[in-house]
Amino acid sequence: MDNEFTEREYSERSFKDINISERCLKNIDFYNCKFTNCVFSECDFNGSESSECIFDHCSISLSKFLNCSIRSAKFKDCKLVGVDLTRCTVNFFDLDFKKCLIDTCNFSTLPMKGTALEDCVIRECIFGETDLTRATFSGCDLEGSMFHNTKLNNADFTSARNYTIDPVVNKVKGAQFSLPEAVSLLRGFDIKID
Repeated sequence: MDNEFTEREYSERSFKDINISERCLKNIDFYNCKFTNCVFSECDFNGSESSECIFDHCSISLSKFLNCSIRSAKFKDCKLVGVDLTRCTVNFFDLDFKKCLIDTCNFSTLPMKGTALEDCVIRECIFGETDLTRATFSGCDLEGSMFHNTKLNNADFTSARNYTIDPVVNKVKGAQFSLPEAVSLLRGFDIKID
């Protein structure tokens, strides 16, 4: 499928079982499209736009997203590895993740208010100065992920685990946590808990 993406714009299309590895998708726009069982490895999405797209059982790794616009994207049962979304155009940035593996990705400085992350493994990711106000981390494993100067006001971590959040350097007013994981919020205070 070497010529799979020859048009400048795709609208209301479905793509299934395609491998788009090491390909240039620069300046190609996708609107209301669905991708199922697709592999995007080391792709160049620079200057592209996607709006209202669904990614189901897809793998996205080490791809470039410079000046890329992502609006209302939903990821289900996907794998995202080494993805740096910090260079995206942030207007209307809206992502939802369900049952995804998100590994070594960078979400720093992004406006991710109200983002739903459900039953995901979010490993070694960076959330530096990210606005995660009202975000939900339902059933997520956040092992090794870093939160620094992050807005977590009213975020829901009640069923999340393995998070390390310093309430001194992150805004956590109104955020919800549950025991025993909430004890991790005290790590930076040099205290002993029996």
